[in-house]
Amino acid sequence: MSWIDKHIDQIRKVTGEWLDPVNTSLQEAVRKTVDEGLFSKQDIEFQLSVLRESIRNNEIEEWAERSGLNDQKNAKGTKVLCLHAGNLPLVGFQTALGTLLSGADYHGKLSRKDPYLLKSFLDIMKKAGFGQEVQYSTELNDFQNLQADKVVFAGSEESVPEVEEKVLKLNASGEEAKYIIRTAKFSIAYLNDWNEEVKRDLVEATLRYGGKGCRSVAVVVAEFTLNQVKEELMDGIHEFWKENPQYQQPAPVLEYQYAYNKAIQRNQIWLGDFLIQETDELPDTDFTVNWVNGGEEKVRELKALFGKKVQSVYTVGGEIKGIETEKLANAQRPNLWWKPDGMDLVNGLIK
Repeated sequence: MSWIDKHIDQIRKVTGEWLDPVNTSLQEAVRKTVDEGLFSKQDIEFQLSVLRESIRNNEIEEWAERSGLNDQKNAKGTKVLCLHAGNLPLVGFQTALGTLLSGADYHGKLSRKDPYLLKSFLDIMKKAGFGQEVQYSTELNDFQNLQADKVVFAGSEESVPEVEEKVLKLNASGEEAKYIIRTAKFSIAYLNDWNEEVKRDLVEATLRYGGKGCRSVAVVVAEFTLNQVKEELMDGIHEFWKENPQYQQPAPVLEYQYAYNKAIQRNQIWLGDFLIQETDELPDTDFTVNWVNGGEEKVRELKALFGKKVQSVYTVGGEIKGIETEKLANAQRPNLWWKPDGMDLVNGLIK
């Protein structure tokens, strides 16, 4: 068996052990996260169930194959500094896994908003023999003089210059270091059909995690108006909230938007904690989805207009010419090899 085959097999084996429901270290990480009010148990268990399904489907092996990883093409000896976000539970898992899968040495600045879950994964990796390749901390200062070859960062476009300045000041990255920066904020769904399955998938894509992830739908382009599906959509949202009450949080700022929409006679669905409005403006308010009546050309127009802020375009059937799309049902259940900001992380690290 070649080095890379052994490496991939070990990564898969240890990841599976970490995800085992009887793993006490993972159970403790979940407990601490919930007790400190960082994330709800429902969201954590949902994320873990998606990852378990990915491992069962051999997605680690497929990711390696898709990336062209082999004995000659890998990132062995490359120091990678990962600056993780903390807006979703385990949002940094794919980056950590991909870095280790590539063969690179992983150095991770964990988010204080999610300090336990990813750490439990990294701990078991260290115990399994990846000790020299795995280093992590919640303090950026701990990576002083690291001189990383590559830096992976997820955050807002506005924060990029400040982050780069801090990393350079600490000498945490080398002068020739390559930065892999992700700044996408939301995704678009294109609906040319409507039924119970589409309704369920759309509600999940918009409301899961409170709509805070870049894969969360914040713009819907549909070949029918909001009024045509209003009652069914409201029923779907209330049903989802009944199963996931953690998302019903007061959002006073939306009251002003609701009043404004009403004054200009803009069609909308007002649910107190959530607002859907008919407009093709840039979505820049939490707990809000913008609904646009249009077809494929409108999707292309908005994707071009919003640029790098768009992560993915989802469809419920068929493709859109000139645009890479994903299935709406996979919005919050992405494959391990999904491409944040359009980049395959493993492929980006081994180049």
